[in-house]
Amino acid sequence: MRLIAISTYLLLSFAQIGFAEAIDYDIVTDRSHIGFTYQFGPDTIQGQFPDYSSVISIDFDQASNSQVEVTLNTKTTKAGFVFATQAVRSKKILHANKYPTIEFVSQSVKAEGAKAFIKGMVTVRGITKPLTLMAQLLRDPGTKSSERDDLRIRITGDINRHDFGASGYPKYVSDILAITIDARIKSK
Repeated sequence: MRLIAISTYLLLSFAQIGFAEAIDYDIVTDRSHIGFTYQFGPDTIQGQFPDYSSVISIDFDQASNSQVEVTLNTKTTKAGFVFATQAVRSKKILHANKYPTIEFVSQSVKAEGAKAFIKGMVTVRGITKPLTLMAQLLRDPGTKSSERDDLRIRITGDINRHDFGASGYPKYVSDILAITIDARIKSK
């Protein structure tokens, strides 16, 4: 869920430009979405983390020098409808009063073709486990390939909620949450 491990594909795409150091980025929060989907019985439900902070640094010459850290506020998590939102914040799932944040810290970034894989550690409910995210660069129509100040990225990954003790309502809610981050980032 600290899935802003986006950077590596960008590194590959712009390697020919020859930048010598990492570029720091801010997420444009009003033009970005950090969300998740899950099954609630037969229905696919979308949730989101509207309150978050991040540290993103992308090295366009050497992806392995890129870094991503994301902190999500669990107290503002939205799970698609009122009952689900109350349930996800409760002791049975995120236990937001005791664990007010989810944190992701990247440990490695590796570019592979048109994708980047970001491996890191995610902490949910005080439990830390490895998580790998896949990132892709998305361009607005007409954007030059050399553009690096205003970028769009899509990051995806899956999390098994039971790995973190977020096991409430197992008869109704799927085990796997699909994480999707659609983010606009601007260089600092």
